[in-house]
Amino acid sequence: MDTEIKVNRLLAILGAAAVAWFFIEPVPGLSEKALHMLIIFIASMSGIMLEVCPPVAFLLMTMLIANLTGTIEVKEGFSGFSNIVPWLLFLVLSLATAITKTTLGMRLAYIFMKFFGKGIMGLSYSIIMTEFFVAPTLPSNTARAASVGYPLVTSLAKYISSAVKGVSEKTIGAYLTLLYSNSNAVCSSIFITAMISNAIVIETMANAGIHTTWILWTKYVIIPGITILLAIPFVVRLVCNPKTSELGGIQEQAKKNYKELGALTKNEKFITVTFALMLLMWVFAEVIHIPVLVTTLLGVCIFYFFGILDIRAILANHSTFSSVIMLGILISYVNCLNSFGVIEWFNQVVSSVIGGYSPKIAFVILSTIYFFAHYFFSGESSRIIALYAAFLGIGISLGLDKIAIAMTLGVFSSMSSVLTNYSGPVAIMMSSTGYVSPKKWFACGLFSAVSIITIWSVYIFLFKV
Repeated sequence: MDTEIKVNRLLAILGAAAVAWFFIEPVPGLSEKALHMLIIFIASMSGIMLEVCPPVAFLLMTMLIANLTGTIEVKEGFSGFSNIVPWLLFLVLSLATAITKTTLGMRLAYIFMKFFGKGIMGLSYSIIMTEFFVAPTLPSNTARAASVGYPLVTSLAKYISSAVKGVSEKTIGAYLTLLYSNSNAVCSSIFITAMISNAIVIETMANAGIHTTWILWTKYVIIPGITILLAIPFVVRLVCNPKTSELGGIQEQAKKNYKELGALTKNEKFITVTFALMLLMWVFAEVIHIPVLVTTLLGVCIFYFFGILDIRAILANHSTFSSVIMLGILISYVNCLNSFGVIEWFNQVVSSVIGGYSPKIAFVILSTIYFFAHYFFSGESSRIIALYAAFLGIGISLGLDKIAIAMTLGVFSSMSSVLTNYSGPVAIMMSSTGYVSPKKWFACGLFSAVSIITIWSVYIFLFKV
């Protein structure tokens, strides 16, 4: 029977963890129990990153070890499931299945392409505008990529390469793939409701005494966010020049495609109105005193009542429950690290290293390290859970502006997904087109990272701190 376990990697991780467990002595400020929890956490993250086996299976293994060794108690190991974020994730993923059944995203793309798709830059900004307007209403960057990004990129690449002489599908496809992946990552940072992982950021900020709302978040991010979106086509062209300004009458093709979709169906109209209502409720959650989780639950119930969502299909979706269990366990681990004093110890160690720099230099160092740490993670949620609270604590202990560092780390949590072709579900999905080589993806990721960090830092230092 194939258990999907990469035995060599599993033995390597367990062996390294065993060596650390028995031979590393606790250091000042870190108890033996805290050290053991840190070893288990690092081993858990290593297993996820090295894809030893399905992430949930590996986390359950490490959970068993943590309990059998007495490092944590059962209630501590499952404390993350009392957090609202895993259940918000479940509801959001359930909602995403409703909108991915519609043609709403593609309709919006065709509208923009009809008006702005004359040349390559117009087409580029049509794709970016589509992502920008869909993002706040669909709180799953993966669902947006599946329903809009992937089909749009592949169909455009095929059409343009067949309609324009001398343009290969791989060349134009590479450009469009990286363009969409970058815009998805940036738009996920502009709106709280554009990515479920933002909920973890918001809750961690609240625990640190920093409260924000949908409106305040967007007001803070919108100017640098749009600036970065405007720069994306130019950055991507440094690595993947589409080598054409002609698109073979893409505007006429967009008109034709839009016409072929026909009128909005009854379900699509209903879904559009419902999501619009939900967005208003998300935006004004503080005013109407209805939490985001309750609004999301309302949407799920409405769609179920009117036959748009099939609860049996949702309950049978193993990937949804895998995501919920994985997130719950990871949050439990971070709760333990925090209660055992590991995060406080980590804050003190890093603060002592960069504490001698001026606040602005320390700000740039801390946020840049956080950004590039995404090289070691495959998924936004796991990186946020592992590092966000710790880095925020370091920034606060260094006396940095609390809101500025909290928002910067929060924004970089999604923007850093531009770095690699394995940085998260969206990158993995888009890289499966086969248009972009890993080398090109890493090169573009580096250029994008420099552009993002520069634009964001200039904005923060000029207008926020």
